[in-house]
Order: sequence, then structure tokens, then C-alpha cells
Amino acid sequence: MGNNDPSGVDSWVGATFSGNRSRRSADDGAALFEFAIVMPMIVLLVLGVIEFGWLFAQMNQVRHMSQEGARWGAVSHPDIDGDGLEDWADIEARACGASNLPGGTTVTVTGSEGTGGKGDTATITVTANVQSLTNLGLITMFLPTTLTNTETFRLEQPAKWTGGSSNC
Repeated sequence: MGNNDPSGVDSWVGATFSGNRSRRSADDGAALFEFAIVMPMIVLLVLGVIEFGWLFAQMNQVRHMSQEGARWGAVSHPDIDGDGLEDWADIEARACGASNLPGGTTVTVTGSEGTGGKGDTATITVTANVQSLTNLGLITMFLPTTLTNTETFRLEQPAKWTGGSSNC
């Protein structure tokens, strides 16, 4: 057939599949425009998921700190801060040692209710400032500014300490 094709099919197929267009399509820039609209939303969504995961990890650290401090206070372990006293600072030191959160975390131990004898209860509260990975206002405006966890524990031995509060 070749050039002698009276229907013109060969010339049409050759022009269509050769990649040589004579005119540009009206929607040539549409994909780029749609990408420019959608991409910031996708990036914001991904950063939000990362930020939420980081917040969840920080909350787990706060919970672990309070649980570790409560356990330490319940069994009245000996002096660990080197001051020669079994006091709330030992509980605070144990709680702070159980975490890798940045500074600014507050540990509050309230003295045991009653006589501080076996079976009485006491509480420990850990409060930490939320640390952001991205510091993007569009994300951090939906996050809390502090994380707090309170544990109430039963004394397994008579308490030799009273309450107090300090920063890690």
C-alpha cells in the first residue's frame, strides 16, 4: 500500500503514532495544575500523620514515667538521688530516669492519704510540654500543648516519704 493508499489510512496512522502533532491539545497543562493543587494537601496530610505519631510516642513516655514513679513509690525503694533520704525526690528521679523527653517535664507526687501505712494510696502526676517535629501552625493548632497522666497507687510498704513536685 504505502503512498498509493487511496483511503489515506497509512498517512493518518503514521502521523498519529509518530508523536508529531501539528496542534497542541487544550488540556496540556492540566496535569501540572492539578498536581500543584493536590500536592500541598498530600504533604500536609503526611506531615500530620508523622506529627500524630510523634505525639503518641510522647504520650507513651509520659504514661511510662508516671507508672514507673508509682511503682517506685509503692514499694518504698531506698535513696537513689544520693541525699541520704527516702523522699519524693527519689520517686521523681526514678520517673525522670524512665524517659527521654526533653526538659520541662513536671513530676508531682502527693503524699499518701491517711497515715502512709501499708494499703494507703498516693498519686503521681507527670505533665510534659508537647514537642513538635514540624512546627507547622496548620498542624500544631490541632495538637494539645501539654500531656498529663496521673497514677494512683497503693502502698505495699509503709511510706517513708511525703509529697513534692519538681521538673526533670
